[in-house]
Amino acid sequence: MMTEVEDGDLTGTGQQKESSGQIGKELPPPDVTSHENKRILGNGKEASNLNTSDDIGACDLNETVSENESKEHNSSTDAIHGDSGVVHEDGVIEEDLEIPDDPPVIRNTSLHFTEDHDTQDTEDRRTQSPHSVQKGFSKMSVSERVEPGVKKPVEIRPVHIGDMKIRSKLKFEVVTAKVMEEGGKKFVAYTIMVKRVSGDPHPAVIHRRYNDFCHLYERILCTFHSSVLGEFQFPKKVLIGNFKAEVISERTDAFHKFLNLVAGSDKLLYSEYFHGFLCSEEQNEAVSNIKLGQYSDAAPLLETIFYVREKMFTLSHIAVLECVTELVACLAAVQADETAYRYALIAGQCIQLQAGHPYLEKIRVPFLKLAESLSESVGHDPRPYKKQLSELRYSGVKTDRVSTLLDVIRDKYIHTATKTTKSW
Repeated sequence: MMTEVEDGDLTGTGQQKESSGQIGKELPPPDVTSHENKRILGNGKEASNLNTSDDIGACDLNETVSENESKEHNSSTDAIHGDSGVVHEDGVIEEDLEIPDDPPVIRNTSLHFTEDHDTQDTEDRRTQSPHSVQKGFSKMSVSERVEPGVKKPVEIRPVHIGDMKIRSKLKFEVVTAKVMEEGGKKFVAYTIMVKRVSGDPHPAVIHRRYNDFCHLYERILCTFHSSVLGEFQFPKKVLIGNFKAEVISERTDAFHKFLNLVAGSDKLLYSEYFHGFLCSEEQNEAVSNIKLGQYSDAAPLLETIFYVREKMFTLSHIAVLECVTELVACLAAVQADETAYRYALIAGQCIQLQAGHPYLEKIRVPFLKLAESLSESVGHDPRPYKKQLSELRYSGVKTDRVSTLLDVIRDKYIHTATKTTKSW
């Protein structure tokens, strides 16, 4: 006779999808176009270097081309490059084209990006990871050779977030139910999708079992009168038939109704025990992985927690800042620089919203130094982070020889026993 397991955790993993949202704009990068950096193309044309842009996902291409040259010369064998210009076969010297100090900018060029990988060693901040993961750098399909030393910016996909000032109405869907086996015991895992009512391109997805719903229901009854859930009847436990299709279908419908009753009451939705129901499984496992140095396993769990908390509390909540900084540190540790930089931009917005919070004293400088390194790694402008670090030094804050962000996070958890029971 098979019975349902009363304890044991089933953890969910975060799903990384493309999303769109508000990303803080960076300062424009320094002008790398100069007279010395001009390039000679195969047909005798001169082109300036490729400029980066402060707009995420956009590139600027500045070119200065002589129309007369393009008519008269169609191959690289027609001209020989001299010190002061182009020497043609007839002995005529054509002077270098002058590049103005502020060249015109062509926005929204039709450049395409393809993925490439580089296994090059990275900075000391990544030596803390036990894993070696290849970094992905984007390369543009431009025929011209780019001068060495000019960093091409990687296209950074934005992270979708809601209004930072308004909590969104949420809805819950129990989308699937699947019989699972763990440690020789069977149970049913119910997949829950958390969405904004107004539409959500990146819902949060978690997995819970019957006992998780039962604990939440009992806690609500202990805290509030049963009338808070109206006439809802929680599905009873059964000793036989737990895995029958009719029983699973009945419970799926009941759990769907139960969660949306909770979502309709602010005192239930924003309660500590409901937040524990949504996040404690992933949080406990993520902390365990961080303590063991298994950052690649911790990252997807932290991403799931981030999306749940951001939907519930917005970026202005300290719990969102704690989660996203841990996510950035773990992603950077496994050299997932592009994704780490995506969430570093979000963390920067959280820090601005949490000005004055004591937590910032521990992570501000380590975060800024890591964000500076990440921005350089993906070819984006590091000057905003350099400026903030300079301002902190001027105000008397020590910015040299400080712990890394990952060290700060590990120290936070290293002396804390991993929770094996529910905090709610």
